[in-house]
Amino acid sequence: MNEHVKTMLQLSSTASQRKLTGEELDTLNGISTATNGLEETLGVRYTEVAPHSLTLRLEVQPIHLQPWGITNGGIYATLGETAASMASFVAAGAGPIVVGTNNNTDFLRPSKAGDVIVSTATAEHLGSTSHLWRVEHRNEETGKLLALTTLKTAVMNK
Repeated sequence: MNEHVKTMLQLSSTASQRKLTGEELDTLNGISTATNGLEETLGVRYTEVAPHSLTLRLEVQPIHLQPWGITNGGIYATLGETAASMASFVAAGAGPIVVGTNNNTDFLRPSKAGDVIVSTATAEHLGSTSHLWRVEHRNEETGKLLALTTLKTAVMNK
């Protein structure tokens, strides 16, 4: 197991007990950057990770847009999946594997390049084998709801 994975597991375990500090969030975001995964590609940054909620943000760039100049709906679905899956892993105690089983995202208002999307996942149901999360995607400046994701996850106990 590489150092990034070990640190990610340690941070997730800590977040299952208490809200991460600013320094811990910086470490988490640094791991996200270093691994060159989808979060880094899109520009996702975690801003709060706690036992039953998680918030991340994304500044909309031209690469996130449809040809009509508004944010592609897949961005919201991806933010919902990212926020709720990570929140579910933390809520499960950062031990069992957690996988998304259903992602339903409703689009309510458009956003454009330069807007900041703040996505907050909160637990609706935390069972032993499944979780249900509500993810609100809001415009950081106006506070208006842009999209709403409901994500169900399966907790794969070993």
